[in-house]
Amino acid sequence: MAEVTRPSRENEAPQSGRPTTYTEQLAADICERLAHGESLRTICNDDGMPHRTTVIRWLARRDAFLANYEVARRIQADVWRDEIHDLATAEPVRDSVTGRIDPRAMMHRRNQIGTLQWLAVKHAPKRFGGSGSS
Repeated sequence: MAEVTRPSRENEAPQSGRPTTYTEQLAADICERLAHGESLRTICNDDGMPHRTTVIRWLARRDAFLANYEVARRIQADVWRDEIHDLATAEPVRDSVTGRIDPRAMMHRRNQIGTLQWLAVKHAPKRFGGSGSS
């Protein structure tokens, strides 16, 4: 078998990876974005944000961050409730030719509402009903 060699990286600039060092500002940014309805996956996919595994590690090791994170998640459930309201009260999408309500768009909207309802119940079961255990 032929030997495989890797190209030299001596002349390459050091790569800046995801942050792994906890800072109050980074934790606050994550919590603020969660409170505005973004998912942790979306936040952590952005440049300059830590990997989700890093955030989970921080949650396990930093009580203040965990407390702020839990508050952000409860606020996030309120944001989702507002989104549910907006989706449910929006004018239905109509076919541009026939003027009829588009059944695919309505099914998509129902799925969005159902998913947001489920998430809200899971994040704030006492406030939105349900046991939060399934």
